[in-house]
Amino acid sequence: MTVFIETPYIAALKESYLRSRCSACFQPATSQCAQCLIAVYCNSQCRVNDSLFHQLECQAYKNSADQHGVSEAVLARMIARVISRLRIDGGEPEQDLCSNISKLIHRRSWSDLLGHRDEVPRSERHWNQWLITKQQVKSFFGNQFDKIDLLEIFGKLLINRFRVGIHENVRDGRVAVGWAIYLTTSRFNHSCQPDLLQCSYDINMRLKFADSTKTFPETNVEFSQLTLSYRHQNDFRLTYPCSYVPTRQQRRAFVSFFFFNCHCNFCADDLRNRYAESATNRLCERCGDSLILQENYNDSTESILTCLGRRKCIKTEEIVDRVTLPKIDKTEQSVDVYEEHLENVGQLLHPESILLLQLREKLFFIYQKLLNQSDIDKDQQLTYIHRAIQLGEQLIQVYSIYLKDSSVYPKIVVTDVASLYELIGKTEKAKVLYQEAIDLWQADYDGHIDCRDLNMKL
Repeated sequence: MTVFIETPYIAALKESYLRSRCSACFQPATSQCAQCLIAVYCNSQCRVNDSLFHQLECQAYKNSADQHGVSEAVLARMIARVISRLRIDGGEPEQDLCSNISKLIHRRSWSDLLGHRDEVPRSERHWNQWLITKQQVKSFFGNQFDKIDLLEIFGKLLINRFRVGIHENVRDGRVAVGWAIYLTTSRFNHSCQPDLLQCSYDINMRLKFADSTKTFPETNVEFSQLTLSYRHQNDFRLTYPCSYVPTRQQRRAFVSFFFFNCHCNFCADDLRNRYAESATNRLCERCGDSLILQENYNDSTESILTCLGRRKCIKTEEIVDRVTLPKIDKTEQSVDVYEEHLENVGQLLHPESILLLQLREKLFFIYQKLLNQSDIDKDQQLTYIHRAIQLGEQLIQVYSIYLKDSSVYPKIVVTDVASLYELIGKTEKAKVLYQEAIDLWQADYDGHIDCRDLNMKL
């Protein structure tokens, strides 16, 4: 398996990790910068490697130490890091940041990135983020950057940055600790059915082919045609289950954020997409095809069932029926509300619909979140464990059908279900799933992550 590796052009930790992770390599660290007492490093080499970027930050940290770790200002700090690097190399890295690809492949520079400078002011979401970031830059760095087009830098960072996910143990999956710019990786266009999958476990970007028989091309034309998913970055635990929305909503938000659409086969075939996501077990009496569950934007208290005419039905676009389903917003609600919603929708949706899969994922991670709370009694804990196992088993069965189209959680779910079986004493069942989890993790990460914790369970 060939893995393309790229070192970041610049990277910055999230505020909450500044005092616990090395600012250079993002690994756990404790050795503080003697000047600002905020940035930490794991060794002297990392301190030297980060000194170019830390010079500007150090004074800012000293001047506003009370703000760091409280409000997120990672984009402001990334802007300062980009400026520091541009002053040294002008956007053309002196060293090759890429490994395991041909020297004939063009390495991107900072100037190759799109900043969407004209689109940012026309997007309320992006413009509000820009106003916040601009104020933070002014607060931290004064007027040092008054003669620099900060909006252009901001746009390039916002649109082209990747989350950096560190793997420390397989139970937690990849933990998002910061952001980075990978110049050549940003060359790949987005696809929901990508050629390349992330298999990163540290600060470096690592990409492998979804089809293990393929290798990286030798020509720029072929290389530039490869695709990567910017919407799904694998193996991050669903930390905030309440905010998890169906695929079509994810896609709309994605398009509005990145200023481009996806043209993969899945997205291009919207009819197939809609049937795959929200087909119900109700059939059109005329053509016999599944009816589709859709939102009713004229009445938020109900949903509608329609035939989309996949079989050239004369009832195409007719509202065949109206159903009342409990509505759930993105705020935190009791688990009973989510259970009732899943039960009602589950009776209506086709068993293999992506929407049903994602609703199960949502509730599964809500159970996991509840089990990590210390204020639940043993009876309630046991109830949640059994309910989570039931959901987890359903998810594992369906993952093989829609794995590429819908989910990035299979390895985490398999690992979690194994752990739940272990908690209730079903060790043999747990061992089977632990072995499956180990095989999944090792297949994607090629032995680069530590599975000793799971191996001890066998």
